[in-house]
This record gives sequence, structure tokens and C-alpha cells, in this order.
Amino acid sequence: MRPRKCAAFGNRSSAAWRAPKSSEEPGTAAAVAAAGEKKPVQDSVEDLLKLDELSLEVGYGLVALVDKNQGGQLLARVKALRQNLAQQLGFIVPPVHITDNVRLKPKEYSIALRGVEVARWDLHQDNLLAISSEGTPRPLPGIPTKEPAFGVAAVWIPPAMQNQALASGYAVVDQTSVLATHLAEVVKQHAHELLTRQETKRLLDRLAESHPKLVEELVPKVLSLGEVQKTLQQLLREQVSIRDLSTILETLLDLAPAGKNPVLLVEAARQALGRALVQPLLSDNGGLRVVTLDHALEEELGRAFGGTGPVGSTSLQPPFARRILDGLRRLAGEHVAVASPVLLCSTPARYHLKRLLEPFLPKVVVLSPLEVPPVIEVQSLGVLH
Repeated sequence: MRPRKCAAFGNRSSAAWRAPKSSEEPGTAAAVAAAGEKKPVQDSVEDLLKLDELSLEVGYGLVALVDKNQGGQLLARVKALRQNLAQQLGFIVPPVHITDNVRLKPKEYSIALRGVEVARWDLHQDNLLAISSEGTPRPLPGIPTKEPAFGVAAVWIPPAMQNQALASGYAVVDQTSVLATHLAEVVKQHAHELLTRQETKRLLDRLAESHPKLVEELVPKVLSLGEVQKTLQQLLREQVSIRDLSTILETLLDLAPAGKNPVLLVEAARQALGRALVQPLLSDNGGLRVVTLDHALEEELGRAFGGTGPVGSTSLQPPFARRILDGLRRLAGEHVAVASPVLLCSTPARYHLKRLLEPFLPKVVVLSPLEVPPVIEVQSLGVLH
């Protein structure tokens, strides 16, 4: 059996490659036994039942990207990635457990969440990836493909063509960057699933050091730990950072005594964070370009879901989503899935519209007028009827 190499990358500054017990050399096994570190059989079996929150499996052709002894930079990139994601998302992302898998293609990798694969991609030999941000990129010799994180047009090129690609307006990245960027986007997409009760408790305990009365009044007197977690998860699901936790909890404390409707809690928290939500969406002239929803559509959406109830199964969903998608294509073109415009929709219909479009346009931004600061100029790109 071929030794499996694995590294659990967490808070440590480095990660070690280790082989399973079946491939240990006699001398190593004897040393472990002599040191009294041999685990009981029961413990070993229980270890097999543990699931990693995040794991990355690579084909044997990608081991060099991970192994520092071969010049691999992936472990360092994952460490920096976890730090950046913590700042962006507002909570500590679990460690990434990295292993090689002989069942994968040599240049293939797989990203799993709690043991279930959520993404897979195949790198191409030792080529670089030239990525175009244009809807119709300039012709470039190479192997056409799609960049895995954002789905934009890309081309695999040999390193010798890097200057030509740069001159043609492409961004050129190496394979480590491709994998790390894909991993980061997968984590963002599934961030709400990674925020556990334990991590929520840690966030509250940390906030209690600087805002003791806020946490004391909210949990568990007004909302339970689970209710706070669910609200934070819904924000993360919409790519909303929970780093400004004090503002979110202040809002929940003000609203929750009058009602604990999860939709209204999420909408109120988003409105409190409105400035932070809108800032990254502003154009160069400081305006907010949006596509607005016809009032009749908003009313239809509100009637279908009863205003503030969670999204459920309804006959409205497929045809309604299709109407919105067709309207967006007419306004923004066929590349709407890659560069979707910002939608403006009144609350609570905003919440339901986002959930309806999520399977088709996972990165679409749906704002409520109440989330847009009064000083921001809203520029309409069209109306969906």
C-alpha cells in the first residue's frame, strides 16, 4: 500500500507529513511503543470516526505543491488564507486537513466539508492559468477552460507564454494560486455551515470581554445561543461579514423582545450593517447601480411566502425564478451568472428573492432600500417586470 501523506493545517506555523501505521518502519513503531504512546485499539477505531470540518485531497502530481521540502507553497498560502478569511467573515475558519489520494487523477484535487465533497477540479500539467475578466476575451493559444472559483473564461498556457498573455489583458496565476483561491471561495460559499455553536459561543465570550452587558442581556435572557447562531449563519449565507458582532447583537437585542421571527432578525441586522454592505458595491463615481423589481413582482413574492415566513415549497418558485433570470439576461446579457447586477427589492420580499435566486446565481446581491445609506446616489439600470 502506498503511504498516505497528510497534514492538518490549523493554528500551528507548520504542518508535518506523516504516514499511516500500516506503512511505519519497524524502528519507528518500536520507538513509539517504547515511549508509551501506543493507543488502545478502541481509541484507534474512534479516531476513524472523526470527520474533518474542512479537508483537501490532492492527486500525487500535486504533492509538490504541498511539500515544503520540494518548494511547495500551499501550506503557507492556506495559513494566510485562514487569517484573511477570519478578517473577512468574522470568525475563525476550521483547520484544513490536507492529504494525498491515489484515486484522484495526478493533477486533480477535491475539497470536502465534513467528509462530503463540495468541489473538485483538475489542474493541467505544469501550465499557468490565464484569466480574462472580459465577456469576450481576446484569442490566446492554449487550452480553454473556466476558472474554478468564479467561472470566468480562462486558458491554460505554458510558462513561456506568460508575457504574451499579460500583454493581451489576461491575469496570469500559478497552480498554487488557482487552488488556494478556489479553496477560499468554497469556504466563503459554505461559511454558514462552518459556524458551529461552539464557535458562536467563543465569539460571544470574546465579545463579553469588551461588551459584558450586551452579551449578558441578550443571551440567554432574550435569545438562546442557537437563535443567535442561526441569525449569524443566515448573514454568512449571504456573504455578510459578522465581524461587527456588537452592532449585530445590539440590533437583535432591540428587536427580539418584540418578536423572534428569523427573517425579520436577519433583515434588521442587515439594515444595521448597511454602510458596510453597500461600500464594496459602489461605482467609481460613488453611485450604486441597481436593477429594481417592479412593485407588482414584490407583492406577488410577498403573498406567496406570507411576508415573513421562511422559504418553503411553493408552485411560485420555478416560474418566478425563471422570470427574474430572463429579465436579468435581457438587462445584463448572457454573462449574468458571472457578473450579476445588484438587485434592489423591499424587505421582507428581499429575503425570499435572495433564497429563490441562490441556486441559479449564488453570488447575486439583493439589497433592500433600507440598507442603502441616504447619502448614496442610487442609479437604476432597469426594472424587472
